[in-house]
Amino acid sequence: MNFRLFVKQAISLAFVFVLPGFDCNAQVRDEVFLFEDVRNPKGLTQTDCSAKEDAVWVQVEWAERGLFGRSVTQSASACIRYFPSATAQGAPTAVFFIHGDVMSFEEHPGQNQEVYEKTSSRKAQIAQADRTAKEIGLPVIRIGRPGVYGSTGMSHVKDRRMPVEAYLVNAAIDAIKTRYGYERIQLTGLSGGGGLVGAALTLGRTDVDCAVAASGALSIKSRARALGTPEAQRGLDQTGQLLSAVYDPVDHIDGVKADKMRRIFVVGDPLDRSVSFDSQKEFHEKLVAAGIASTVLTAVAKDKMHHRIAPEAQRVASWCKAGVSDAEIQTRLLNL
Repeated sequence: MNFRLFVKQAISLAFVFVLPGFDCNAQVRDEVFLFEDVRNPKGLTQTDCSAKEDAVWVQVEWAERGLFGRSVTQSASACIRYFPSATAQGAPTAVFFIHGDVMSFEEHPGQNQEVYEKTSSRKAQIAQADRTAKEIGLPVIRIGRPGVYGSTGMSHVKDRRMPVEAYLVNAAIDAIKTRYGYERIQLTGLSGGGGLVGAALTLGRTDVDCAVAASGALSIKSRARALGTPEAQRGLDQTGQLLSAVYDPVDHIDGVKADKMRRIFVVGDPLDRSVSFDSQKEFHEKLVAAGIASTVLTAVAKDKMHHRIAPEAQRVASWCKAGVSDAEIQTRLLNL
């Protein structure tokens, strides 16, 4: 019988290889990322990865608790692509942004592909980072999640929200931070990327000044219950994985370390139809109960699902870094 492992508490050992070289964004060499590679992911060797621009090779190990309480070691390696604004090199810090899922269940496969292909090139991703950097006044580095935008290591279709994604992304943050020489960073994400912001905090990061989880999948099982889909009623995530097997940030609050220099924001639209606002607030409430400072902010999303607030999340990070008060940030958000 093929039993799936579930994670109760995991300890990660990450081996990070910082590959040489920066690329000047003034003359960006383009690279197109195919939607077919999202559906049928390809692998890259470390040597292959070293030939890519704006890429880091990471290897991770973590422990999962199996069916009978046994600790089982898991491992993975990946080539993670990132897309920096021209201002990222030589700056003291940057806003790291983690995008949401590219396989939306509100859209049929053709729409997923159409949306993806609008931004699925290195040039487009860097252009977006440059635009955002100009808008918020801080450098921006967009991170391609494993299986998306040229990043490898797992299937985005099947394995997002699983422990492997949390550990690979956390290790990639370390590698990119080391490459640019940042001591502390600003960490933001939308939807599934917002969930990874929460996951990174639960994995013990103490180098984040401003953490902003926007419309975040921070309590995955609660989100599934709110959606009430047939899959959720059978105990399955939308990916087909067991909900008991996902890396659910709300279940790992005890991994969040105290940090007096850090501010955490959970930002959402109360009308969100994709990730319920109540499930987002659950993560905040458990942080506070554990003695970790956190702030809930409300935003007004412009899309029909009341979900997409990526620009707002990055603005919150810039205001936070500038020392703007929580109350003033909330006022500014509602006036955008």
